[in-house]
Amino acid sequence: MKRHIASLSLMCALGLLAQERSIAAGGAIYCCESESGQRVCGNPLPNVCMGRAHRIIGANGMVIKEVAAPMSAAERAAAEREERRKELEAARRRSQQLQDRALLDTYNSVQDIDERERRAVNDFQQDLDKASRRMEELEKEAVRLTEESKLYADSDTPLDLKQAVNDNKAERAAQLTVIEAKQKSIEAVKARFDRDRERYKVLSGHGEASR
Repeated sequence: MKRHIASLSLMCALGLLAQERSIAAGGAIYCCESESGQRVCGNPLPNVCMGRAHRIIGANGMVIKEVAAPMSAAERAAAEREERRKELEAARRRSQQLQDRALLDTYNSVQDIDERERRAVNDFQQDLDKASRRMEELEKEAVRLTEESKLYADSDTPLDLKQAVNDNKAERAAQLTVIEAKQKSIEAVKARFDRDRERYKVLSGHGEASR
């Protein structure tokens, strides 16, 4: 990108130089303000005007052209950042257009979105309900195992009872992981369909959100 801007700057500079030489041949003069603010004019371009903004004035005293000063390093960097910002914005808009087209191709109506959301949530909800029921069973079993363990001193607890306690604890931890994952999946599904629904309303003319 830097090379691109530098090349454009060089081409513009060469073009302006050729144009100014042509104008100068017609009797025009160059005028600029020096660093001290003094007006300096001449033909050809005075040395003090080199690299500064200046005006080209015709023989009739009218301004033919105003020439901006070459960009500084900071200005070139700012121009590069602005060009990059515009490129990113253009890419974002293209991506949004593709997503919008896919959205309109996927759904027939807001009701269609509602129904697909209901089915998607229901699939996860069934798994969540199953895991929750299993967790209830394990918690009841944990209470029973705890009560049974109280009948023994720590050193006298049967090995199979200790193993049952450990197995119960491990399975409860596993079921908790499953439950949390299913809950997060349901939240993610609802959030996705909420976004699709709101965007669909905008694209179909039923919403007020901005594109």
